[in-house]
Amino acid sequence: MKNLNGGKQMKDVWLLPAIAPWEKSCGKHPTQKPLRLLSRIILSSTKENDWILDPFSGSSTTGIAANLLNRKFLGIEKEKEFLEISKNRRLELDNKTIFENYKNKL
Repeated sequence: MKNLNGGKQMKDVWLLPAIAPWEKSCGKHPTQKPLRLLSRIILSSTKENDWILDPFSGSSTTGIAANLLNRKFLGIEKEKEFLEISKNRRLELDNKTIFENYKNKL
């Protein structure tokens, strides 16, 4: 985590922006988390190519962060509406411009 913080010990409270409009391009989830938050958690607890399981994946913000950070992802969600949002968010990443744009915003 020091590497993410310019070589300094990271504080225990993270100041991150709220969910940006571009994060909701495929639909909204009532408890969606900011992509930057999930990205930081993934970076602090996994290595590249690790598997991440999210048993309540909702709109798959964890999955999007995992894809952007070169991790493997398995999400479980029972609500069809949120599965559709997840699918569309993942398909967005097939566009290299969108992928790079999202990655640069982390």
